[in-house]
Amino acid sequence: MGKANFFTKAAIGAAIGGGIALMDRQTRQEMKEWAIYLFEMAKDPQNLSESSKEIANRAKSTAQQISQDVNYIRNKVGDLKELTPDVKDLVDETKTTFLPDGESATGSSNSSVTH
Repeated sequence: MGKANFFTKAAIGAAIGGGIALMDRQTRQEMKEWAIYLFEMAKDPQNLSESSKEIANRAKSTAQQISQDVNYIRNKVGDLKELTPDVKDLVDETKTTFLPDGESATGSSNSSVTH
């Protein structure tokens, strides 16, 4: 008896809440549009099926594209990790080639700046 009373009150509360919500013009318009859409879909179940398949195919295609993009980025990050030590060595070699013996890169940049 307690459960039936709860469900009765919950249904009454839902009906009152729905009625209050429908007092808003925009809510009524949106509910009307949804009702029309649902009735049209119910009239043509094949259209609903095709629409659902199309959405599923688009979602699958998008997921595959995202997976490919993530793999591409992962590979590029790996390439950069491998290149970074080589670039650092190249920069160090270039510094030692172009700087006079005993002069550091920080010392030469400070000496060339005039105040």
